[in-house]
Amino acid sequence: MKNNNIVWSALSTFATPSTLLAFTFFLIGSSLSATATAQENIEPLISAEESQFNDWLDDQEEEMLSMLETITNINTGSLNKAGVNELASIFSRELRQLGFSISTLPGDQIDMPSCPGSDYTVDVADHVLARSPGSGKKLLLMGHLDTVFPPDSPFQEFRREGDTMYGPGVSDMKGGLVVMLYAVKALNEFDALDTKDLSILLNSDEEMGSLSSRKYLEEQAPQHDYGLVYESSGNERLVRQRKGLGQARFVVHGKASHAGGAHEIGRSAIKELAYKIVEIERMTDYESGVTVNVGVVSGGEARNTIAPCAEALVDLRYPEPQQGLDAVDQFEDIFGNVFSYAVDSGELSTESWTNLHRPPKIPTEESDYLLDKTISIGRLLGQNLGVGDSGGGTDGSLTQAAGLPTLDSLGSAGTGAHSNREQGRVSSLVERAKLSAVLIHRLSQE
Repeated sequence: MKNNNIVWSALSTFATPSTLLAFTFFLIGSSLSATATAQENIEPLISAEESQFNDWLDDQEEEMLSMLETITNINTGSLNKAGVNELASIFSRELRQLGFSISTLPGDQIDMPSCPGSDYTVDVADHVLARSPGSGKKLLLMGHLDTVFPPDSPFQEFRREGDTMYGPGVSDMKGGLVVMLYAVKALNEFDALDTKDLSILLNSDEEMGSLSSRKYLEEQAPQHDYGLVYESSGNERLVRQRKGLGQARFVVHGKASHAGGAHEIGRSAIKELAYKIVEIERMTDYESGVTVNVGVVSGGEARNTIAPCAEALVDLRYPEPQQGLDAVDQFEDIFGNVFSYAVDSGELSTESWTNLHRPPKIPTEESDYLLDKTISIGRLLGQNLGVGDSGGGTDGSLTQAAGLPTLDSLGSAGTGAHSNREQGRVSSLVERAKLSAVLIHRLSQE
Protein backbone atom coordinates (compact mmCIF):
# COMPACT_ATOMS: atom_id res chain seq x y z
CA MET A 1 0.00 0.00 0.00
CA LYS A 2 3.00 2.30 0.61
CA ASN A 3 3.92 2.17 -3.09
CA ASN A 4 0.34 3.03 -4.01
CA ASN A 5 0.54 6.14 -1.80
CA ILE A 6 3.69 7.30 -3.63
CA VAL A 7 2.03 6.79 -7.00
CA TRP A 8 -1.09 8.60 -5.77
CA SER A 9 1.01 11.58 -4.65
CA ALA A 10 2.68 11.79 -8.05
CA LEU A 11 -0.60 11.49 -9.89
CA SER A 12 -2.19 14.15 -7.73
CA THR A 13 0.55 16.54 -8.88
CA PHE A 14 0.66 15.76 -12.61
CA ALA A 15 -2.40 13.73 -13.71
CA THR A 16 -5.68 14.90 -15.22
CA PRO A 17 -8.94 14.39 -13.30
CA SER A 18 -9.91 11.48 -15.60
CA THR A 19 -6.60 9.71 -14.87
CA LEU A 20 -7.12 10.18 -11.13
CA LEU A 21 -10.61 8.70 -11.39
CA ALA A 22 -9.35 5.67 -13.31
CA PHE A 23 -6.59 5.06 -10.78
CA THR A 24 -9.13 5.32 -7.93
CA PHE A 25 -11.23 2.58 -9.51
CA PHE A 26 -8.08 0.49 -9.98
CA LEU A 27 -7.27 0.71 -6.26
CA ILE A 28 -10.84 -0.16 -5.27
CA GLY A 29 -10.86 -3.11 -7.63
CA SER A 30 -7.53 -4.37 -6.33
CA SER A 31 -8.76 -4.14 -2.77
CA LEU A 32 -12.00 -6.00 -3.54
CA SER A 33 -10.10 -8.66 -5.45
CA ALA A 34 -7.75 -9.22 -2.54
CA THR A 35 -10.71 -9.46 -0.15
CA ALA A 36 -12.47 -11.98 -2.40
CA THR A 37 -9.36 -14.10 -2.65
CA ALA A 38 -8.96 -14.10 1.11
CA GLN A 39 -12.60 -15.19 1.53
CA GLU A 40 -12.26 -17.95 -1.04
CA ASN A 41 -9.20 -19.49 0.60
CA ILE A 42 -10.72 -20.04 4.02
CA GLU A 43 -9.60 -23.68 4.16
CA PRO A 44 -6.06 -24.94 4.80
CA LEU A 45 -4.34 -26.84 2.03
CA ILE A 46 -5.02 -30.56 1.61
CA SER A 47 -3.03 -32.42 4.26
CA ALA A 48 -0.86 -35.48 3.75
CA GLU A 49 -3.53 -37.63 5.39
CA GLU A 50 -6.26 -36.20 3.16
CA SER A 51 -4.08 -36.78 0.13
CA GLN A 52 -4.04 -40.46 1.07
CA PHE A 53 -7.85 -40.53 0.95
CA ASN A 54 -7.80 -38.93 -2.47
CA ASP A 55 -5.06 -41.13 -3.89
CA TRP A 56 -6.95 -44.23 -2.79
CA LEU A 57 -10.19 -42.96 -4.33
CA ASP A 58 -8.43 -42.29 -7.64
CA ASP A 59 -8.10 -46.06 -7.97
CA GLN A 60 -11.74 -46.82 -7.15
CA GLU A 61 -13.62 -45.47 -10.18
CA GLU A 62 -14.21 -48.83 -11.88
CA GLU A 63 -15.28 -50.44 -8.60
CA MET A 64 -17.64 -47.56 -7.86
CA LEU A 65 -19.05 -47.73 -11.36
CA SER A 66 -19.54 -51.48 -11.11
CA MET A 67 -21.47 -51.08 -7.87
CA LEU A 68 -23.57 -48.31 -9.37
CA GLU A 69 -24.43 -50.50 -12.35
CA THR A 70 -25.49 -53.33 -10.02
CA ILE A 71 -27.77 -51.19 -7.87
CA THR A 72 -29.18 -49.21 -10.80
CA ASN A 73 -30.34 -52.48 -12.36
CA ILE A 74 -32.34 -53.25 -9.20
CA ASN A 75 -35.70 -51.55 -9.55
CA THR A 76 -36.40 -49.51 -6.42
CA GLY A 77 -39.55 -47.65 -7.34
CA SER A 78 -41.01 -46.30 -4.11
CA LEU A 79 -43.81 -48.90 -4.01
CA ASN A 80 -41.55 -51.82 -4.98
CA LYS A 81 -40.82 -53.06 -1.45
CA ALA A 82 -38.87 -56.11 -2.63
CA GLY A 83 -36.46 -54.01 -4.70
CA VAL A 84 -36.04 -51.36 -2.00
CA ASN A 85 -35.41 -54.04 0.61
CA GLU A 86 -32.78 -55.67 -1.63
CA LEU A 87 -30.92 -52.37 -1.97
CA ALA A 88 -31.21 -51.74 1.78
CA SER A 89 -29.61 -55.13 2.39
CA ILE A 90 -26.68 -54.30 0.11
CA PHE A 91 -25.88 -51.06 1.92
CA SER A 92 -26.48 -52.57 5.35
CA ARG A 93 -23.94 -55.28 4.54
CA GLU A 94 -21.38 -52.76 3.23
CA LEU A 95 -21.74 -50.50 6.26
CA ARG A 96 -21.66 -53.39 8.71
CA GLN A 97 -18.30 -54.43 7.21
CA LEU A 98 -17.04 -50.92 8.01
CA GLY A 99 -17.97 -51.33 11.67
CA PHE A 100 -21.37 -49.61 11.66
CA SER A 101 -24.20 -51.00 13.76
CA ILE A 102 -27.40 -51.34 11.72
CA SER A 103 -30.96 -50.64 12.89
CA THR A 104 -34.14 -51.16 10.91
CA LEU A 105 -36.69 -48.37 11.20
CA PRO A 106 -40.20 -49.64 10.41
CA GLY A 107 -42.02 -48.27 7.39
CA ASP A 108 -45.71 -47.44 7.49
CA GLN A 109 -48.90 -48.13 5.63
CA ILE A 110 -50.46 -44.84 4.63
CA ASP A 111 -54.12 -44.85 3.61
CA MET A 112 -55.40 -42.16 1.26
CA PRO A 113 -58.86 -41.61 -0.20
CA SER A 114 -59.47 -43.32 -3.53
CA CYS A 115 -62.21 -44.41 -5.87
CA PRO A 116 -63.58 -47.95 -5.44
CA GLY A 117 -61.15 -50.37 -7.04
CA SER A 118 -58.16 -48.00 -7.23
CA ASP A 119 -57.01 -48.47 -3.59
CA TYR A 120 -54.29 -45.83 -3.22
CA THR A 121 -52.80 -47.32 -0.05
CA VAL A 122 -49.05 -46.64 0.23
CA ASP A 123 -47.08 -49.48 1.82
CA VAL A 124 -43.65 -48.07 2.68
CA ALA A 125 -40.59 -50.32 3.01
CA ASP A 126 -38.40 -50.16 6.12
CA HIS A 127 -35.61 -47.61 6.47
CA VAL A 128 -31.98 -48.09 7.55
CA LEU A 129 -30.09 -46.28 10.32
CA ALA A 130 -26.36 -47.03 10.58
CA ARG A 131 -24.26 -45.79 13.53
CA SER A 132 -20.52 -45.51 14.06
CA PRO A 133 -19.97 -43.73 17.38
CA GLY A 134 -16.81 -41.77 17.98
CA SER A 135 -15.54 -38.40 19.13
CA GLY A 136 -15.83 -34.91 17.71
CA LYS A 137 -18.75 -33.37 15.89
CA LYS A 138 -21.70 -35.66 15.24
CA LEU A 139 -22.55 -35.91 11.53
CA LEU A 140 -25.78 -37.23 9.99
CA LEU A 141 -25.39 -38.44 6.40
CA MET A 142 -28.63 -38.94 4.45
CA GLY A 143 -29.73 -40.60 1.25
CA HIS A 144 -32.77 -42.32 -0.24
CA LEU A 145 -33.05 -45.83 -1.62
CA ASP A 146 -36.15 -45.31 -3.78
CA THR A 147 -36.59 -43.88 -7.27
CA VAL A 148 -39.62 -42.62 -9.18
CA PHE A 149 -39.48 -45.52 -11.68
CA PRO A 150 -41.97 -48.38 -11.06
CA PRO A 151 -41.21 -51.98 -12.04
CA ASP A 152 -43.16 -51.63 -15.30
CA SER A 153 -41.23 -48.54 -16.44
CA PRO A 154 -39.42 -49.05 -19.76
CA PHE A 155 -36.42 -47.22 -18.26
CA GLN A 156 -34.73 -49.94 -16.24
CA GLU A 157 -31.10 -50.58 -17.19
CA PHE A 158 -27.71 -48.98 -16.66
CA ARG A 159 -25.47 -48.19 -19.62
CA ARG A 160 -22.29 -46.19 -20.12
CA GLU A 161 -21.01 -44.15 -23.02
CA GLY A 162 -17.58 -42.67 -22.30
CA ASP A 163 -17.84 -40.35 -19.32
CA THR A 164 -21.64 -40.46 -19.32
CA MET A 165 -23.81 -43.03 -17.59
CA TYR A 166 -27.53 -43.54 -18.08
CA GLY A 167 -30.14 -45.31 -16.00
CA PRO A 168 -32.92 -44.93 -13.41
CA GLY A 169 -31.37 -43.31 -10.37
CA VAL A 170 -27.80 -42.86 -11.63
CA SER A 171 -27.99 -39.28 -10.39
CA ASP A 172 -31.14 -39.31 -8.25
CA MET A 173 -29.71 -40.70 -6.16
CA LYS A 174 -27.97 -44.03 -6.42
CA GLY A 175 -24.87 -42.20 -7.64
CA GLY A 176 -24.98 -40.20 -4.41
CA LEU A 177 -25.28 -43.37 -2.34
CA VAL A 178 -22.10 -44.73 -3.95
CA VAL A 179 -20.32 -41.41 -3.36
CA MET A 180 -21.30 -41.47 0.31
CA LEU A 181 -20.23 -45.08 0.80
CA TYR A 182 -16.84 -44.67 -0.83
CA ALA A 183 -16.07 -41.46 1.04
CA VAL A 184 -16.60 -43.43 4.25
CA LYS A 185 -14.55 -46.34 2.85
CA ALA A 186 -11.67 -43.95 2.13
CA LEU A 187 -11.68 -42.79 5.75
CA ASN A 188 -11.76 -46.39 6.93
CA GLU A 189 -8.87 -47.39 4.66
CA PHE A 190 -6.52 -45.11 6.61
CA ASP A 191 -7.95 -45.67 10.11
CA ALA A 192 -9.65 -42.27 10.13
CA LEU A 193 -13.18 -43.66 10.52
CA ASP A 194 -12.80 -44.93 14.09
CA THR A 195 -12.51 -41.39 15.44
CA LYS A 196 -15.59 -40.10 13.62
CA ASP A 197 -19.10 -39.96 15.09
CA LEU A 198 -21.27 -40.76 12.08
CA SER A 199 -24.89 -41.73 11.52
CA ILE A 200 -26.24 -42.69 8.10
CA LEU A 201 -29.99 -42.67 7.50
CA LEU A 202 -31.18 -44.31 4.27
CA ASN A 203 -34.92 -43.92 3.75
CA SER A 204 -37.19 -45.74 1.34
CA ASP A 205 -39.86 -43.13 0.63
CA GLU A 206 -38.14 -39.84 -0.20
CA GLU A 207 -39.66 -39.72 -3.69
CA MET A 208 -43.13 -39.92 -2.11
CA GLY A 209 -42.34 -37.08 0.27
CA SER A 210 -40.73 -39.02 3.15
CA LEU A 211 -44.22 -39.57 4.57
CA SER A 212 -43.04 -42.47 6.72
CA SER A 213 -39.41 -41.49 7.37
CA ARG A 214 -40.00 -37.85 8.29
CA LYS A 215 -40.38 -38.68 11.97
CA TYR A 216 -37.04 -40.50 11.97
CA LEU A 217 -35.24 -37.63 10.23
CA GLU A 218 -36.67 -35.10 12.66
CA GLU A 219 -35.80 -37.38 15.58
CA GLN A 220 -32.16 -37.67 14.47
CA ALA A 221 -31.66 -33.99 13.64
CA PRO A 222 -31.24 -32.63 17.20
CA GLN A 223 -28.82 -35.44 18.04
CA HIS A 224 -26.25 -34.25 15.49
CA ASP A 225 -24.18 -31.16 14.74
CA TYR A 226 -24.22 -31.17 10.92
CA GLY A 227 -26.29 -32.85 8.22
CA LEU A 228 -25.05 -33.90 4.77
CA VAL A 229 -27.43 -35.00 2.00
CA TYR A 230 -26.24 -36.91 -1.06
CA GLU A 231 -28.72 -35.76 -3.67
CA SER A 232 -27.17 -35.06 -7.07
CA SER A 233 -24.95 -32.01 -7.53
CA GLY A 234 -26.72 -31.51 -10.88
CA ASN A 235 -24.75 -29.28 -13.19
CA GLU A 236 -21.84 -28.95 -10.74
CA ARG A 237 -23.92 -26.94 -8.31
CA LEU A 238 -24.67 -26.96 -4.59
CA VAL A 239 -28.17 -25.87 -3.58
CA ARG A 240 -28.44 -23.17 -0.93
CA GLN A 241 -32.20 -22.67 -0.69
CA ARG A 242 -35.24 -24.79 -1.60
CA LYS A 243 -38.98 -24.32 -1.88
CA GLY A 244 -41.37 -26.05 0.45
CA LEU A 245 -43.42 -28.92 -0.97
CA GLY A 246 -46.94 -30.11 -0.43
CA GLN A 247 -49.28 -32.66 -1.95
CA ALA A 248 -52.98 -33.29 -2.00
CA ARG A 249 -55.12 -36.18 -3.14
CA PHE A 250 -58.84 -35.61 -3.62
CA VAL A 251 -61.68 -37.89 -4.68
CA VAL A 252 -64.99 -36.63 -6.04
CA HIS A 253 -68.01 -38.87 -5.56
CA GLY A 254 -70.95 -38.33 -7.92
CA LYS A 255 -74.05 -40.21 -9.00
CA ALA A 256 -73.96 -42.77 -11.79
CA SER A 257 -76.65 -42.93 -14.44
CA HIS A 258 -77.11 -43.85 -18.09
CA ALA A 259 -75.49 -41.24 -20.33
CA GLY A 260 -78.32 -41.56 -22.86
CA GLY A 261 -81.46 -42.64 -21.03
CA ALA A 262 -81.07 -40.77 -17.74
CA HIS A 263 -78.40 -38.11 -18.28
CA GLU A 264 -80.25 -35.47 -16.31
CA ILE A 265 -80.37 -37.40 -13.05
CA GLY A 266 -76.65 -38.17 -13.01
CA ARG A 267 -74.00 -36.13 -11.26
CA SER A 268 -70.67 -36.45 -13.04
CA ALA A 269 -67.67 -36.77 -10.75
CA ILE A 270 -65.39 -36.19 -13.76
CA LYS A 271 -67.19 -32.94 -14.59
CA GLU A 272 -66.82 -31.70 -11.02
CA LEU A 273 -63.19 -32.85 -10.93
CA ALA A 274 -62.51 -30.81 -14.08
CA TYR A 275 -63.95 -27.65 -12.52
CA LYS A 276 -61.91 -28.18 -9.38
CA ILE A 277 -58.74 -28.72 -11.43
CA VAL A 278 -59.23 -25.35 -13.11
CA GLU A 279 -59.63 -23.67 -9.71
CA ILE A 280 -56.55 -25.42 -8.34
CA GLU A 281 -54.37 -24.54 -11.34
CA ARG A 282 -55.36 -20.89 -10.91
CA MET A 283 -53.46 -20.91 -7.62
CA THR A 284 -50.14 -20.84 -9.51
CA ASP A 285 -48.53 -17.42 -9.13
CA TYR A 286 -45.09 -17.12 -10.71
CA GLU A 287 -44.51 -13.70 -9.18
CA SER A 288 -44.85 -15.03 -5.63
CA GLY A 289 -43.12 -18.30 -6.50
CA VAL A 290 -46.12 -20.53 -5.70
CA THR A 291 -46.79 -23.27 -8.26
CA VAL A 292 -49.47 -25.94 -8.32
CA ASN A 293 -49.63 -28.93 -10.65
CA VAL A 294 -52.44 -31.46 -11.01
CA GLY A 295 -50.19 -34.30 -12.10
CA VAL A 296 -52.40 -37.42 -12.09
CA VAL A 297 -56.14 -37.82 -12.79
CA SER A 298 -58.38 -40.83 -13.23
CA GLY A 299 -62.04 -41.69 -13.01
CA GLY A 300 -65.20 -43.01 -14.59
CA GLU A 301 -66.44 -46.46 -15.44
CA ALA A 302 -67.54 -46.43 -19.08
CA ARG A 303 -68.07 -44.13 -22.04
CA ASN A 304 -71.85 -44.29 -21.68
CA THR A 305 -72.01 -43.94 -17.89
CA ILE A 306 -72.14 -40.68 -15.95
CA ALA A 307 -68.99 -41.03 -13.82
CA PRO A 308 -69.69 -41.87 -10.18
CA CYS A 309 -66.11 -41.24 -9.04
CA ALA A 310 -62.97 -39.37 -10.14
CA GLU A 311 -59.69 -38.57 -8.39
CA ALA A 312 -56.58 -36.42 -8.74
CA LEU A 313 -53.12 -35.99 -7.21
CA VAL A 314 -51.76 -32.46 -6.78
CA ASP A 315 -48.24 -31.08 -6.29
CA LEU A 316 -47.56 -27.78 -4.48
CA ARG A 317 -44.34 -25.70 -4.27
CA TYR A 318 -43.94 -22.55 -2.16
CA PRO A 319 -41.02 -20.33 -1.04
CA GLU A 320 -42.36 -19.21 2.35
CA PRO A 321 -43.99 -21.28 5.14
CA GLN A 322 -47.11 -19.10 5.32
CA GLN A 323 -47.72 -19.60 1.60
CA GLY A 324 -48.00 -23.33 2.21
CA LEU A 325 -50.57 -22.83 4.95
CA ASP A 326 -52.52 -20.43 2.76
CA ALA A 327 -52.53 -22.94 -0.09
CA VAL A 328 -53.96 -25.64 2.19
CA ASP A 329 -56.80 -23.26 3.09
CA GLN A 330 -57.44 -22.67 -0.62
CA PHE A 331 -57.45 -26.41 -1.29
CA GLU A 332 -60.00 -27.00 1.46
CA ASP A 333 -62.22 -24.24 0.12
CA ILE A 334 -62.12 -25.74 -3.40
CA PHE A 335 -62.74 -29.27 -2.12
CA GLY A 336 -65.69 -28.06 -0.03
CA ASN A 337 -67.59 -26.37 -2.84
CA VAL A 338 -69.49 -27.62 -5.88
CA PHE A 339 -68.69 -25.83 -9.15
CA SER A 340 -70.21 -27.93 -11.93
CA TYR A 341 -73.93 -27.68 -11.13
CA ALA A 342 -75.88 -24.51 -10.47
CA VAL A 343 -77.70 -26.06 -7.56
CA ASP A 344 -75.91 -28.35 -5.12
CA SER A 345 -78.25 -31.30 -4.70
CA GLY A 346 -76.01 -32.90 -2.10
CA GLU A 347 -75.26 -35.78 -4.47
CA LEU A 348 -71.68 -34.62 -5.06
CA SER A 349 -69.07 -34.89 -2.31
CA THR A 350 -65.29 -34.71 -2.03
CA GLU A 351 -62.84 -36.57 0.18
CA SER A 352 -59.35 -35.12 0.49
CA TRP A 353 -55.91 -35.69 2.01
CA THR A 354 -53.38 -32.85 2.17
CA ASN A 355 -49.83 -32.85 3.48
CA LEU A 356 -47.15 -30.15 3.56
CA HIS A 357 -44.41 -32.76 3.50
CA ARG A 358 -41.36 -30.50 3.16
CA PRO A 359 -40.91 -27.04 4.66
CA PRO A 360 -38.88 -24.50 2.67
CA LYS A 361 -35.14 -24.83 3.21
CA ILE A 362 -34.22 -21.33 4.36
CA PRO A 363 -30.48 -20.57 4.63
CA THR A 364 -28.97 -19.88 8.03
CA GLU A 365 -25.54 -18.64 9.09
CA GLU A 366 -24.62 -22.22 9.99
CA SER A 367 -25.79 -23.75 6.70
CA ASP A 368 -23.98 -21.03 4.76
CA TYR A 369 -20.86 -21.93 6.71
CA LEU A 370 -21.18 -25.51 5.51
CA LEU A 371 -21.74 -24.31 1.96
CA ASP A 372 -18.70 -21.98 1.98
CA LYS A 373 -16.50 -24.64 3.55
CA THR A 374 -17.48 -27.22 0.94
CA ILE A 375 -16.91 -24.83 -1.96
CA SER A 376 -13.49 -23.92 -0.57
CA ILE A 377 -12.49 -27.56 -0.19
CA GLY A 378 -13.77 -28.18 -3.70
CA ARG A 379 -11.47 -25.48 -5.06
CA LEU A 380 -8.50 -27.08 -3.31
CA LEU A 381 -9.42 -30.31 -5.10
CA GLY A 382 -9.86 -28.59 -8.47
CA GLN A 383 -13.66 -28.74 -8.34
CA ASN A 384 -15.34 -25.42 -9.14
CA LEU A 385 -18.83 -25.80 -7.75
CA GLY A 386 -21.51 -23.18 -8.27
CA VAL A 387 -24.39 -22.27 -5.95
CA GLY A 388 -28.08 -21.97 -6.75
CA ASP A 389 -31.62 -22.32 -5.46
CA SER A 390 -34.08 -25.06 -6.35
CA GLY A 391 -37.77 -25.82 -6.46
CA GLY A 392 -36.98 -29.49 -5.85
CA GLY A 393 -37.14 -30.93 -2.36
CA THR A 394 -34.76 -33.04 -0.27
CA ASP A 395 -34.74 -34.45 3.23
CA GLY A 396 -32.29 -31.67 4.08
CA SER A 397 -35.28 -29.33 4.25
CA LEU A 398 -36.71 -31.42 7.09
CA THR A 399 -33.51 -31.63 9.10
CA GLN A 400 -32.67 -27.95 8.63
CA ALA A 401 -36.17 -26.96 9.76
CA ALA A 402 -35.62 -29.20 12.81
CA GLY A 403 -32.53 -27.14 13.71
CA LEU A 404 -29.72 -29.16 12.11
CA PRO A 405 -27.47 -27.10 9.77
CA THR A 406 -27.68 -29.15 6.59
CA LEU A 407 -25.92 -29.14 3.23
CA ASP A 408 -27.31 -31.04 0.28
CA SER A 409 -26.31 -31.79 -3.34
CA LEU A 410 -23.16 -33.68 -2.34
CA GLY A 411 -23.85 -36.53 -4.76
CA SER A 412 -22.62 -37.19 -8.27
CA ALA A 413 -23.24 -34.72 -11.10
CA GLY A 414 -26.12 -35.42 -13.45
CA THR A 415 -29.20 -34.18 -15.28
CA GLY A 416 -32.58 -35.43 -16.47
CA ALA A 417 -33.81 -36.74 -13.12
CA HIS A 418 -37.33 -38.25 -13.04
CA SER A 419 -37.23 -38.97 -16.78
CA ASN A 420 -35.86 -41.55 -19.18
CA ARG A 421 -33.16 -38.99 -20.00
CA GLU A 422 -31.55 -39.33 -16.57
CA GLN A 423 -27.79 -39.36 -16.85
CA GLY A 424 -24.67 -38.70 -14.81
CA ARG A 425 -21.00 -37.89 -15.26
CA VAL A 426 -18.88 -40.95 -14.46
CA SER A 427 -15.80 -39.01 -13.32
CA SER A 428 -17.89 -37.07 -10.79
CA LEU A 429 -18.22 -40.22 -8.66
CA VAL A 430 -14.58 -40.07 -7.57
CA GLU A 431 -14.56 -36.26 -7.48
CA ARG A 432 -17.49 -36.02 -5.07
CA ALA A 433 -16.21 -38.90 -2.93
CA LYS A 434 -12.94 -36.99 -2.49
CA LEU A 435 -14.85 -33.84 -1.58
CA SER A 436 -16.92 -35.71 1.01
CA ALA A 437 -14.00 -37.58 2.53
CA VAL A 438 -12.14 -34.32 3.21
CA LEU A 439 -15.31 -32.51 4.33
CA ILE A 440 -16.31 -35.25 6.78
CA HIS A 441 -12.74 -35.46 8.08
CA ARG A 442 -12.56 -31.72 8.75
CA LEU A 443 -16.06 -31.26 10.15
CA SER A 444 -15.50 -34.12 12.59
CA GLN A 445 -12.39 -32.41 13.99
CA GLU A 446 -13.99 -29.03 14.69
